[in-house]
Amino acid sequence: MTSEKRILISPTDILSVGFECSHCGATYFVPVKRLDRNLPRECQNCQESFVTDAPVQNKEHSDLVVLRSFIKLFKDMQSRKFVSSVRFEIQDESPSAEQKPKDKP
Repeated sequence: MTSEKRILISPTDILSVGFECSHCGATYFVPVKRLDRNLPRECQNCQESFVTDAPVQNKEHSDLVVLRSFIKLFKDMQSRKFVSSVRFEIQDESPSAEQKPKDKP
């Protein structure tokens, strides 16, 4: 028998957006309601950039423009009442039954 586990979330399930510093590993979460005002541009721990407005090679927009556009559209999505139920499928990071360690005899 095969079984499948899927994790689905609605836009309103997302409470905050997290940023993890690639330099020091510190994480910073901003509530979705405050993202328009408090989009972090640098790590509070080491001051390395989270996101820049610099041009990105072979891309039409900078990372900052893409992130701001996504947040604006995402917040609009959270405030709408769609005709159908909108869900996002997210990756299940829990170990599957095949990956669980076997008990020792």
